[in-house]
Amino acid sequence: MPELTGNVHIRVAENVTLDNLHTIVDRIVGLSGCRTCGLLGIDLHLSGDPVEVQEITKLPGVNSASFGG
Repeated sequence: MPELTGNVHIRVAENVTLDNLHTIVDRIVGLSGCRTCGLLGIDLHLSGDPVEVQEITKLPGVNSASFGG
């Protein structure tokens, strides 16, 4: 299977589950990430409610989070 290059834009359904999101990200990483170095080389942009940003910054492994309109 060829590697993905460029941008991948995905809009998910309102009722998407966490398992669905894991599968989607896993597939994209499998197609365009480096198997040895993981997600290096992939920029993942998620959008959502700016109020949630404060909670996201408290999660393990998150250095920073911001919301852009």
